[in-house]
Amino acid sequence: MSLTSLSEPAGKRRGYTLGVITFDYHSHNDRCGHAIGTLEDYVQQAIVLGLTHFGMSDHGPAYWLEGDHAQPGIQMAISELPNYVAEAMALKERYADRIALAVGIEADFIEGHEEKLAAWLAAHPFDYVLGSVHYALGHSVFNRRHWTAQRPERIFRDYYRQVILAAKSGLFDILSHLTVIDTYSPGIPEKLAAELYPQVAAAIAESGCIVELNTSCYRKQPFWDAPYPNLPMLTELIKCGVPLTFGSDCHAPSEIHFARSKVEILLEGLAISLEAQPNRVKRSHIQTFRAPPRGGG
Repeated sequence: MSLTSLSEPAGKRRGYTLGVITFDYHSHNDRCGHAIGTLEDYVQQAIVLGLTHFGMSDHGPAYWLEGDHAQPGIQMAISELPNYVAEAMALKERYADRIALAVGIEADFIEGHEEKLAAWLAAHPFDYVLGSVHYALGHSVFNRRHWTAQRPERIFRDYYRQVILAAKSGLFDILSHLTVIDTYSPGIPEKLAAELYPQVAAAIAESGCIVELNTSCYRKQPFWDAPYPNLPMLTELIKCGVPLTFGSDCHAPSEIHFARSKVEILLEGLAISLEAQPNRVKRSHIQTFRAPPRGGG
């Protein structure tokens, strides 16, 4: 893995400007099977870019399926999880004078398997847990064929029903890539969005979860005008005072902080202060953006 020299001043990578957002809480590494680079590669690159906070959050195991490694190429094996946590904890200590590292995991919300997930989360000293809904009506949200096999309204309703359950479960600190269901969809009808989005935002606000602004959508759909969540959902979240954070969902060290400047421009346009403030989660603190108070502008 070729990385910019750590001897180069932080935030001075050729052609790169750090900007105001100096944190990134959604990253992957080669353990999941579809990302490149070791954990340390990502940590070193985050330091080179001048980040003050960086979260290690690879895909957790497919705990709801049988076998040690039920989904190779997608998620790490169950037996690999202790090694991942141990390495992340060691890096957190080793680089403590260079960057504030947080040990996290991206865990799937699977309805009916909450107790199993709670047990293995409790068995490890995570600083935070990303909660993701990757399935709707039993199919991956990235399954393009699913949209012709089912009525789109049913898929949207099931996805957001699960997002609400994930928020209410108490298992997660940050909800990942909300509205990812849009990616290959025909688009959610405005009337359905107007019905569902306020319900989702209210449930998340009540849960105390943080929502990440996930820029992976710009890699999948480069001409979109907003990250995940989309602009109408983000507007509802802001109305409800939901705290926001940043996650590039990087799958290569070069993708750390991806499209950060687009998020800064978007938030400034929405009158969201880019001054970071620590937000207490169950296990640690996460850097967040200051949203207007509930009912305020």
